[in-house]
Amino acid sequence: MADLVVEELSMRFGGITALDSLSMTVEAGQICGLIGPNGAGKTTLFNCVGRVYQPSAGSVRLGDVDLLALPAHRIAYAGVARTFQNLGLFPSLTFLENVMAGAYSSVGGGFLKSILRIGIAAQERELEARAHRLLEMLELDRHAFSLAKDQPFGTLKRLEIARALASGPRLLLLDEPAGGLTDSEVGELSELIDSLPERFGVTVLLVEHRMAMVMGISDKIVAMSYGRKLAEGSPEEIRQHPEVIASYLGGAA
Repeated sequence: MADLVVEELSMRFGGITALDSLSMTVEAGQICGLIGPNGAGKTTLFNCVGRVYQPSAGSVRLGDVDLLALPAHRIAYAGVARTFQNLGLFPSLTFLENVMAGAYSSVGGGFLKSILRIGIAAQERELEARAHRLLEMLELDRHAFSLAKDQPFGTLKRLEIARALASGPRLLLLDEPAGGLTDSEVGELSELIDSLPERFGVTVLLVEHRMAMVMGISDKIVAMSYGRKLAEGSPEEIRQHPEVIASYLGGAA
């Protein structure tokens, strides 16, 4: 595990400032929730940390690694993995194959090498065993040989987390993992995410609109508004913060 340190991060799209000198720290092994209204800059921050965007200014470090100095295709080797609002799975592959695809990013040669079948027999057996273990740990092993397209959405959400974990990340970015789930599925997913730091040794950065879920599993929360950090603290501190209440939580806080 490693601390995530964001310092003075800014991102501009033409004349629009999506992130405005934002700084925050997530300690190793924490779950940090990002909250804020639509347009607050949460996804932009995610995309800067995940190297989808190159920020206009600032720095992002994971432990002793300068993430912004890396090309985007090296981010997985640095220990960063993510899920997406829209599932980033291969519908026509099995659960096992989807998880193995996530694991390829952590080994030399990657997916291209596997397609060309260059000296990968032993490596592929190792990755297959790793994928089986992950499916078992996330209670998906009964679906190992089922096609992703044939399973319900809630099950696929868990599969995407398994795929992201397959690369052995130090930092896991979860982008609205509860979107589209029923209340009972949200409860099950919350329990899973809450267990990730201890079971898999990851630090978690979470964007999610379901406040009960964020408040229930986050060690700390960063509230954002118009690209700036509005507040940072424990769930209880954020729940009582007057600016957060006024701008986002409202009377429901």
